[in-house]
Amino acid sequence: MSPDPAVAAAVASAFQTNGHVLAGPALRDVGDLAAHLGRSAAPFVLVDLDPQPQEILRSLERIVARFPQTRFVALSNTLENDLLLEAMQAGVRRVVIKHSLAADLSGVLDRLSVVESTDHGSRGNVLAVLSASGGCGATTVAVNLADEISVQQKQPTLLIDLDCSYGAVSSYLGIHPRYGVDQVLNYTGPIDGQLIQSSATVHSDKIHVLASPASVNLGSPELLSFQRLERALESARRAYATTIVDAPRIPISAAATLVSGSAATLLVFQLTVKDLRMARAMLDALRGHGIDTGSILPLANRHAKRQMIGLDDASKALGGVQVLAIRNDYLPAIQGLNYGQPLSESGPRSTLRKDLQELVSQLREMKPAAK
Repeated sequence: MSPDPAVAAAVASAFQTNGHVLAGPALRDVGDLAAHLGRSAAPFVLVDLDPQPQEILRSLERIVARFPQTRFVALSNTLENDLLLEAMQAGVRRVVIKHSLAADLSGVLDRLSVVESTDHGSRGNVLAVLSASGGCGATTVAVNLADEISVQQKQPTLLIDLDCSYGAVSSYLGIHPRYGVDQVLNYTGPIDGQLIQSSATVHSDKIHVLASPASVNLGSPELLSFQRLERALESARRAYATTIVDAPRIPISAAATLVSGSAATLLVFQLTVKDLRMARAMLDALRGHGIDTGSILPLANRHAKRQMIGLDDASKALGGVQVLAIRNDYLPAIQGLNYGQPLSESGPRSTLRKDLQELVSQLREMKPAAK
């Protein structure tokens, strides 16, 4: 839909170049679009937002609600954060800049065309990573778990960053996302696997990232609503074989939802009194929310043989549970951070990577969360 014949021609040209089929006429306004969809269903609709994007989005929101099976893609001369947010809230799945139609439109449609599994059960696993303190290395664990699992499964792993303060996953991997997890959790329409995939940023053929809002707009990140977190996890399971959720600094109620929807949860800490106190408090708080903490695996990061607090001490402090450990291997970890690379590239033979591979083997034995 566009009032501009030049835009309609550009879209038709992009379709021809990329092997897609453009069906139906180029409509001129929202009224024509509603009438056309009422007569004939369409899997995709491309909507030109210019020259009055806010007015068009207000009208489009009502149409999106009437036709939930249709995927709406917006076309715009600009790609500002405010416009992206308004478009997502109206039910638009992606916004494509007009001058990059030829380069971007095919990829957007290909990703939106992924057919979800007809099985309404949980196809994939969700693994959560909680942290007992800032700087304990939880994001390094999450990124490299995603990478190692992808290597073994030979398919992409989704990495979700729920850190609204810093967005460390995107910084680690050196990516600049246009969409964040807020545009999924705050989405008013149906959350499904297609929305998850189209909102994720592709770092590589191994890792797709559903980024923190702080990675999109650090100056004024959107606050996350966790009311739809459970639905988002269900959709992620249908879209990806494995989803890793890096979740520092989230409310305990959200952590409870995350733990209950995950096959396993790692609670990462360092062997310090402060971290152990916080880890114990988090476990107690989750039990207070009715969560069985049996699927939570305490993980001591940067473990060394000569430390004031040992693994046995940590186990006693946490109520006698088994404590897993990853050895301290500073140089490969820092190289990965500096170069934006997982350990499979920055330190393929490192002790740290070996420990993470062993951790993946242990996690593989965990059963998927029942849904």
